[in-house]
Amino acid sequence: MRTPFLLPSVILQRMLVALCVCAAGLTVPPATAQDNAAPLWRVAFQAAGYGTTAPIISGDEEAFLGNLHYPVTQEERAQLDVLLQRTAAVRQQFDAAARVKRADWDLDRSKGFALTLEHLSKMRSAARLMRVQVVAELDDSNSADALVSLAALGIMGAQAGQDRIAISSMVGSSLGTMLADAANEAIDAGAVDDKAAKQLLEALGPLKGSDPFRYGDAVKGEWELLNNSVREAKSDKDIQQMINIVDGGGKGAEITLESARSSVESLRTVYDRAALAFSSPDPNAAIDALRRLTQYAEGGRFGPLAKLVLPDFVAIYQRKLSSDQDLALLFARLQVIADGKEKREDVMNAALFLARASAGARSVPDEVQESLELLRVAPVALDTARNERVLEILTRADRNVLKPLAEAIVCKRCDFTALRHRVPTLDVPLLGGIRGATRMALADGLRRVREYKQPDAIVAAAITAYRVGALLAMDPSLPRAALAHSIWRETTAAVQESARFGPISKAGIDEMERALVFMPPGDPFGFRKGMEDDAKDIVTEGMPRRDASANEAIAARVQILKQRGTSAVFTRVAFASVFNGDQTPAVQDAALIRLTDLYPTSATTAIIAAVTAAKEQRANSGGSAITDMSYEVPFDLPLDEQKARFKRADPVRGISFIDANALIAIAGSDYSAAFDAVKAAGKQP
Repeated sequence: MRTPFLLPSVILQRMLVALCVCAAGLTVPPATAQDNAAPLWRVAFQAAGYGTTAPIISGDEEAFLGNLHYPVTQEERAQLDVLLQRTAAVRQQFDAAARVKRADWDLDRSKGFALTLEHLSKMRSAARLMRVQVVAELDDSNSADALVSLAALGIMGAQAGQDRIAISSMVGSSLGTMLADAANEAIDAGAVDDKAAKQLLEALGPLKGSDPFRYGDAVKGEWELLNNSVREAKSDKDIQQMINIVDGGGKGAEITLESARSSVESLRTVYDRAALAFSSPDPNAAIDALRRLTQYAEGGRFGPLAKLVLPDFVAIYQRKLSSDQDLALLFARLQVIADGKEKREDVMNAALFLARASAGARSVPDEVQESLELLRVAPVALDTARNERVLEILTRADRNVLKPLAEAIVCKRCDFTALRHRVPTLDVPLLGGIRGATRMALADGLRRVREYKQPDAIVAAAITAYRVGALLAMDPSLPRAALAHSIWRETTAAVQESARFGPISKAGIDEMERALVFMPPGDPFGFRKGMEDDAKDIVTEGMPRRDASANEAIAARVQILKQRGTSAVFTRVAFASVFNGDQTPAVQDAALIRLTDLYPTSATTAIIAAVTAAKEQRANSGGSAITDMSYEVPFDLPLDEQKARFKRADPVRGISFIDANALIAIAGSDYSAAFDAVKAAGKQP
């Protein structure tokens, strides 16, 4: 049984021929330049140097683009701008080719398995450039152009699926998933309102339907591929070469030209049955039917030739199903927005804006960060020159820090998985930057209070900081819960200081109280839910895949971790973070973003020592290189043995990172203290 669609790109170039163009006796006239994108793509690919030794984008740059997602850091944006400037003319050609909905590459299908599909890898590279163009346009708040680029990316996926060749359909699926990811980022970033959603749904019309990438046609084409290859063969040796191309294992020596020719026609029914399964509206029924075909082929029911050349239809269908589901979810989400059932602020993801604010705060020079902290907590320590520098930075930070914070706090959802950060993790760069951004807002508010003797000047900053804390608690981890708690304490202190200059107006008090109620009262700051989520992340880290058979073991391990307590889970999070090479808190970090008051240096040092010991122990025992914690207890053991071994396995036995229980103990009182402080700030001193 061959699995050609999962093989390296060198094999993709000779893969699968398409099916018959239409019914017997019918022909399709050749596409003209006006209605065929292929000639435009050929010119664009040549301009981009694709397929040459000097492409416009190097391999390292391709890797950078592949890992780039919105929001971007200033460093990433600087590198991206260089690439965008270099490729500006080429991307214009890509855009022109993507406006033509039909792409006919005039493939010589008579070559069978020898057919090369060099345009597919070039199309992937072009799509990566179009995707990061969307990222740049979102970063520029250029929603209109971002939507145009998304539509172009969608048409590129549809074009790839028009080859009527299975590997082409799979490339189309990959571009469809790329489109769905980019479009969801645009929605999360607030770039899609009801009007834009309607326009995007119309532009992406070619990707609607049950089979946007034409897998049904491509699966039928598998038989034509086989038939063409056998028909062109002249000897037994040719048949062996064909089988080696497909299977790659040097098998099938017993298959002769005569036997291949006698059996290939009968296999047409098998491929037709597979294509019929691909058109089934029931995924479970389709997979069952395709699995039966695979079993019959492996059992020899369809003959020795089928055993070697029949594709892994289940794997192909699962790729189709995954992409179709991504697109279906995207279209459903767009339709809800287009119908006005959800507003822009309902679908926006605060995590993206918090990440932008975080990056902006971290980009502030270290010496200015120290001055900003002094402005917040000890303004008398600032001389005139440093004070002027701080004011300059605050003014310049409006776009990169304060504006993203303002956009974040109007969001009604916050999902940090959109940032694609590894979990479990302390997430020091992100969380430190969020702390820095809220401290900048509070410092600016306090400056205005002191300068103008107007206590209401703190209201906007306090609302922002309280809402940021509530957003962190909306999708908590233990590190996010700890930071949310810290932000609330600092905000309450700022409100209390402002009230010393006089009472805050009733309108200001009302606004702050409305901001406070966003924090979940039953689990202030999200410590309990964060422990639950972190325990699951610890247990599932390093799992190659998660299926039903693992659910019971996962639940048992999570329970074991929870029984050890919040502090123990937090310690494991820290261990995993250091283990995976994530950035650790340090006293050398700049003042605004420093987290060593939450994570003491002594505790981090102990975790680093535990990680070093665990890696040395693993290496000394003959284990392979460690990249995660999955080596602890395999999931393929009996459940009772898994539980027993998991209880014994504790890489941080006897180590306490921080006393999370102490934080939880005061969380309730600090939550209440914020309400009390806000209410008291409205009264005369």
